[in-house]
Amino acid sequence: MIAEDATPDTAEAWNREIHSLVIRIFRARLAIMILFVAALFVFVAFEPVPWKLWWIGVTAIVTLLLSLHEYWRIQRVPPSLTTIQLNIGAALLLQSSMVFITGGIESPLLLIYVPFGVITGLSLRIPWRVATVSAIPCVFTTLFAAGALQGWLPRTIPAFFNLGDGFADKATYVWTKVGALTLLVSATASVGVQMRASYERIIRQIADQRHEMLDAVAARNRELLSVASTVAHELKNPLSSIQGLAQLMARTSQGKDSERLEVMRREISRMANVLDEFRNFSRPLSGLSLTRARLRRLIDDVVRLNEGRADARGVRLALEAGDDVLLVCDPQKIKQALLNLVQNALEATSSGGRVDVQLKIVDVDTARITVSDTGHGLKPEVSERLFCPGVTSKEHGTGVGLVVARSIAEQHGGQATLDNLPTGGCIATLSLPIKSSLPTEQPS
Repeated sequence: MIAEDATPDTAEAWNREIHSLVIRIFRARLAIMILFVAALFVFVAFEPVPWKLWWIGVTAIVTLLLSLHEYWRIQRVPPSLTTIQLNIGAALLLQSSMVFITGGIESPLLLIYVPFGVITGLSLRIPWRVATVSAIPCVFTTLFAAGALQGWLPRTIPAFFNLGDGFADKATYVWTKVGALTLLVSATASVGVQMRASYERIIRQIADQRHEMLDAVAARNRELLSVASTVAHELKNPLSSIQGLAQLMARTSQGKDSERLEVMRREISRMANVLDEFRNFSRPLSGLSLTRARLRRLIDDVVRLNEGRADARGVRLALEAGDDVLLVCDPQKIKQALLNLVQNALEATSSGGRVDVQLKIVDVDTARITVSDTGHGLKPEVSERLFCPGVTSKEHGTGVGLVVARSIAEQHGGQATLDNLPTGGCIATLSLPIKSSLPTEQPS
């Protein structure tokens, strides 16, 4: 349905518009049934020739059935270029049937061919398709003219038009009319093609400008992240020294001084954690070290690493019996993502609660790791902006952990989600595609 040189943005925009246009055309074609019924009543009242009534009735029924079928179909499946071409062609054939019964070359309905030229040019654009459809009214007009002049076709102009002898036998006038109509149909089809081409050029220019702006913003963001990561790294070393000095001073201090130093040590530790999370977030997610790894073993390592933290909070942390799979991934980054999800769950769970981790193979090509907790769940104002940097429900959180987890999942071709459970608490889901071979391997 699109031109070969159209970009994906142009294609998407044009497909949306042409689909809407086609639906409107089909609705209009259904509305034309009122004109068929009106024409039938007029012929019954003023020229009740049986074969003409049958002709109009059959044409109306075919138009109705075709319109209903195609309208029902395009509501479910976007119309292809061939479908549009065939439908416009069928509409022109049905229109030609009504032109014939209302006088052929003398029919006032000949002018309805003209707007079809614009529709054809806009909808099809490809020259051979446009020419094929545009030829239909030109061929029928020529046939009506030749049939009238040579006596091949009966004169069907309704008597209630009061044309008398008419002009079907006047060759100069008839062929001038054929030429003018052919020129009009061809011109309107060409205008339609040019209108669509102009539209696509405008969309391409807008898309190119947007891509350039996005590329510039992305490059600027990379520079800012690089500078920020360097600053965070440089702050890390003196902060560690200050933390060490605070610990030494706390050993020899007493009373209020000892309490103040303890508060300072905790705040320094929190600052160090914030810097660590920021460095993880700003570190470019590129250069995966892919290898084969047992996913359940990675999860088990993460659970064991957090058992001490779970015990300190009075939370039961358990890895449920489940599936296992050999996965091609970057084990360290998968661990990092899981650590963030498990630690978030532990921090959200009160003493006496539990955090369950489970691995399940949901289909032949997807592994799903879930981390569920019995905490208070997500607040509405937070759930709407999940996975955005800085969005967190924790008092001293940074909102970076979930962003890192999602980025790692997407880097592996998967996704990470966090939702409330109906029974209370949250469930974090890490979905990863199952790949058994490394990218460099070739199938035997």
